[in-house]
Amino acid sequence: MSPNPYHQWLVELTNTPTATGKEDRVIKWITDYVKSKSNVVMKSDKYGNLVLRRKNVKVTNSPIYITAHMDHPAFVVHEVMDDKTLIAEFRGGVKPEYFNGTPVNLYHGEDKPVKGKCVKMLEDPDKHTDFADYKLARIEFKRKVNAQVGDILTWALPKAKITKGMLHALAVDDLGGLAAAMAAFDSLSRCKEDVRLLFTRAEEMAFIGAIAACKAKTIEKKARLVCLETSKSFADSPIGAGPIVRVGDFTSTFDPDLTYRISKIARQMEKQAPDYRWQRKLMPGGTCEASAFGSYGFVSTCLCLPLGNYHNMNEDTQTIKPEFISVADFDGLVELLVEVGKQLNNAQKSPGLKPVLEDLFAKRKRVL
Repeated sequence: MSPNPYHQWLVELTNTPTATGKEDRVIKWITDYVKSKSNVVMKSDKYGNLVLRRKNVKVTNSPIYITAHMDHPAFVVHEVMDDKTLIAEFRGGVKPEYFNGTPVNLYHGEDKPVKGKCVKMLEDPDKHTDFADYKLARIEFKRKVNAQVGDILTWALPKAKITKGMLHALAVDDLGGLAAAMAAFDSLSRCKEDVRLLFTRAEEMAFIGAIAACKAKTIEKKARLVCLETSKSFADSPIGAGPIVRVGDFTSTFDPDLTYRISKIARQMEKQAPDYRWQRKLMPGGTCEASAFGSYGFVSTCLCLPLGNYHNMNEDTQTIKPEFISVADFDGLVELLVEVGKQLNNAQKSPGLKPVLEDLFAKRKRVL
C-alpha cells in the first residue's frame, strides 16, 4: 500500500458496498471524516444529498462545488422468497448477459457478507416499475441467510487493492471520484476560497439525487459546479495519460467558459511541471451529472478519470470484473482540483476567451 493517506481513502471508499438509494455506508465514511475535523461542517438536504464546507471560510453566494455521487450499480432486495432465495432489483446500467451465474455478496446490517449467485433475470420486470433500466433477478444461496427487503447485494469481487500503479476495485465509479474530492478538500484546509463538496445520491438511475438537489435549492444560483466522474476509457482517452477535463458527455457539452478556465489552469500546471499529464476530451461513454446541473441552469463542467471495466463489465470476456484506474491519474486529479480551488475565482476575474478572439479579429480582419 502506498504511504499516501489519500490512497488509503481511495481503497477504503472504492471497497465500500453501496447502491442507488442505499448509500448509507458511504455516508457513514463521510460522517466519520467530518467528526474528525473540527473545522468542517456537513448538512444534508431533504433528499439525503450531502454538503460539506469549512467553518473558517466566508460563506458566499457563488461557491465552488466539487461534486461526486455516492452510489454504484448494485442489487437491492425486493422480496424474500424463503431463507435461501431472494428477488432483487438491480439499479444501474449493466447489460443482461453479465448477470446469469455471476456470484454476488449479500450485506445485511453489520453482518459479514454472504456469497450467493444471480441465478437468472426475470423476464418481465416492467410490470413492477416504470424504470426503463430496472431489472429483477433471482438470487440463491447454498445456506440460510438473514435478509430483509432493502438490503443490498454487490458483485462478489476481490477487495480493492493498488498494484503496479493501478487501483482495482468494486466501485471506482464514482467512489474514486468521491475520494479525489475528499482528498482535494482536505488539502485545501487552509485555503480561504469558498470551496464546498456536494455528494449526491441515486446517480446510477438517471441522476435523481442531482435533480433533487436542484429542486431543493441545495445549490446557490451563482455556484460553479465541478462534477467528478470516472468515465469509460477509449483509445483516445487512455488510462494513465492523466485526469481529463471533460468538455461533454453522451448527452451534452458543458459550460464553455468554466471548462476553458479550468483547462487554462491545467495548462499552467503543465507549463510549471512538464511531467504533469492531463487530457481534454469529450467522453461519450455515458451521461454525467454536469448535464443535469446544466439543464437546470447551473454553471457546471466535469473532470474525470479514464476507467477500465466500466460498471464492472469486461467486454473482452463478457464477465463481471473489478473496475480499474491509474493511481497517477487519481493523484493528478487531486492536484488539479486543489489548483482549481485556489485559482478559479482569480481566473474568473480575468478576461475569458472572447477578448482573445477580439484581438485576433482586430489584427487579421484585413484578409476578409
